[in-house]
Amino acid sequence: MSTQFDTQHTHTDDTYAHGQPAAGRRAPRQGGNGSGYRIIAIVIGIVIAAALIVLAVVGLTHNTSTSTPAPAASTSVPAANPAQPTTPVQPATPAVTPSASVMKLQRELGQLNYYEGPVDGLMGPQTIAAIKDLQRQAGLPQTGTMNAATQKALDNYLVHGNNQMGGNS
Repeated sequence: MSTQFDTQHTHTDDTYAHGQPAAGRRAPRQGGNGSGYRIIAIVIGIVIAAALIVLAVVGLTHNTSTSTPAPAASTSVPAANPAQPTTPVQPATPAVTPSASVMKLQRELGQLNYYEGPVDGLMGPQTIAAIKDLQRQAGLPQTGTMNAATQKALDNYLVHGNNQMGGNS
């Protein structure tokens, strides 16, 4: 029994030098059928992946720029970055400053036991709820906003008292 070696077999593409496939392998296609579709699918996949990356970067940039305080003003001008927009990002809600009239209202509502929150001058949910309670007791529409009828009821209760003063409910 003799052993013979095939010296024409190349190990780089698993085909014989004369173009026939090695045992158990199929010859690669030359040119065509379906390779154009594969290229198009790959290009579309790359475009989608790039778009997702850009959206993620823009989303992260937007979230961090609105949640972190702005740095102190400096005299240097930052270099332009074409990947980021140059327009300043506006805060989602404008800054609210305390109001002296709201502080007075909170103190008056507190005297009548309608309001138990901080006297901060901000028209927050506790202040609105206190106004609604006053309006309910006065038989007014419960809008949570101060109007002439609500102010008149508040003034009346401040002068004459109400059934909530002194802990009477």
